[in-house]
Amino acid sequence: MNTKTYYSLLLLSISVAFFSCTKTDFDEFEVASGNADFTNYVAVGNSLTQGYQDGGLHNELGQHESSYPAILSKQLKLINPNLNYLQPTVQGNGSGYIHLKWENEEIKVIKVHDSERNDNHPDAIKNDPSWETWGNKSLKYNNLGVSGFKLANVVGGGNTSASVNYFVSNVNPYARFLDWGTTTNKISYLDHIKNSNATFFTNWLGNNDVLGWSTAGGDDGYEAQFNEYFSKLTDVTEFSNKYDSVLLAFKNMGAKGVCATIPDVTSIPYFKTVTLDAIGGDVWITEGPYSNNPGNVRKATNEDLILLTASDELAIGNGLSQNKPLDHTFVLDKDEKAISQSTVIAYNNVIRSLAASYGFAVADMYEFMRDLESGLVFDGIDFSPEFVSGGVFSLDGVHPNSRGYAIITNKFIDVINQHYSSTIPTVVVGDYRGVTFP
Repeated sequence: MNTKTYYSLLLLSISVAFFSCTKTDFDEFEVASGNADFTNYVAVGNSLTQGYQDGGLHNELGQHESSYPAILSKQLKLINPNLNYLQPTVQGNGSGYIHLKWENEEIKVIKVHDSERNDNHPDAIKNDPSWETWGNKSLKYNNLGVSGFKLANVVGGGNTSASVNYFVSNVNPYARFLDWGTTTNKISYLDHIKNSNATFFTNWLGNNDVLGWSTAGGDDGYEAQFNEYFSKLTDVTEFSNKYDSVLLAFKNMGAKGVCATIPDVTSIPYFKTVTLDAIGGDVWITEGPYSNNPGNVRKATNEDLILLTASDELAIGNGLSQNKPLDHTFVLDKDEKAISQSTVIAYNNVIRSLAASYGFAVADMYEFMRDLESGLVFDGIDFSPEFVSGGVFSLDGVHPNSRGYAIITNKFIDVINQHYSSTIPTVVVGDYRGVTFP
């Protein structure tokens, strides 16, 4: 069975599951802040914090307003009515996003409109006109999440890395809402943290330091014009030093908060959906950069993780013959998978150790994802890490949908309540949207 047909049958067979859910009734109880002050809640992180889903930021059905910090802030406000939460929220289609369309008697996944391509699907969703001027640099936001951001980008370790971070921040459209200064007077992400005056924080930095490399098929992403590797793994020592600088900044302002660990990125749908069984035949892949040397090409095995983005390549025949192999950047082989997993473990050891040394709580998203693999039930709804059918992930196969972010919010709330003796009420997961079907 080819990949295109597989997706169509998968989406059609599961669409019915998303039109009903059961809510849980909660007993009323007295809310209390415990040992924490929620007056000024600040969230730092990357796309998982910013509220990215379906391959972009969009809000036509309140998706961006369902970022986990936005959901959490509403619950914190029940305890502290003085809390004011400001998020740089996009309008309508935002950056554009992946969506589903009923076409020729099947449900198809329609990618985001790409202005640099001339072969976009006619129904590909373009960015909202307001996207180009999105964000107000003069405002002080509580959600500082920036999609694509690595912990390595938080602060430079010297003039060269500071210049690279300045460049990365300014060309990143998801970072438009923050002022990055000038070439002679740069403002780092750490500077924004130091100026946040947070009384309470959540910190979910670090995912992209391993995810970027993994989603590039273990490629370091070298760009000759910048002489820089944009998707390389962050060295553990650098990771530790920069993570410590973030926690020290919060500690110095007297804030309390929660640090989140990093899930095993190879367990998400992006790496688990396009399998040899689903394809129904052999797939030929290159070992390392493409070469016409036949010795550089081999058959994929079940130990190889074929990326979700490879489905487009397979649909046009790439990878289906030895003479037309799938490029190595679309596959994470078993050795690269092991490197990714061991790197996540090393990063998480740093996160747990540093959080403990500062007295901050830890939301263990690594263990949560492991539990999700076995299946979890929230508010009477079954969830798993399966693409679309699992109910947690959005159409990009990496980021949660709104319902998934609600689940994550409850994980943070449980940890806050336990660590700081608070009584923040959890949210009803069924009140939030899953994948939107046509």
